[in-house]
Amino acid sequence: MKGINRRRFLQLAGAGSLAAATAGATTVVPGLPTAARLTAASKHGSFTFRAVTGLPSKPLPSYASYVLEGHVDLTTRSGVMTKTVFAGHPAAMTTVALPGLSRIIRITDVQALGGTFRILGEVDDRSQLQRGESRSFDLFIDPAQGLARTSSLGSPVVLQLEG
Repeated sequence: MKGINRRRFLQLAGAGSLAAATAGATTVVPGLPTAARLTAASKHGSFTFRAVTGLPSKPLPSYASYVLEGHVDLTTRSGVMTKTVFAGHPAAMTTVALPGLSRIIRITDVQALGGTFRILGEVDDRSQLQRGESRSFDLFIDPAQGLARTSSLGSPVVLQLEG
């Protein structure tokens, strides 16, 4: 039997992680209902959203992508959102999530403010939080401008809505 060195092990582990990440990607199946995408006219029902920005922010070159994805039910004012940092600039984002920077956020309230939405939530697993990182999460979505605003470790973050 051939031995395995550290480099080969890391290559195999990386390939397995990449395969698992791509296997979890969702596909649209014709004939099955899908949730409505976020629009300025979303006032009732539910919607999904995806917002992306580069890290670090301008004027520095981005080497990572900060991604917020979520599903919001406006009737129950609840839902689930994920916050993930992927390797690569938003235009060339990989499927590799940077370790320790992913969070699952349980949406606790949704407020419709004119044409915008304020989404409040809490990180489910507090053991994942870094020092100085708050459990509570606050997100403003402006569909008319195609922007989402939040903060990360006390710094404001502006993301572009996709879709």
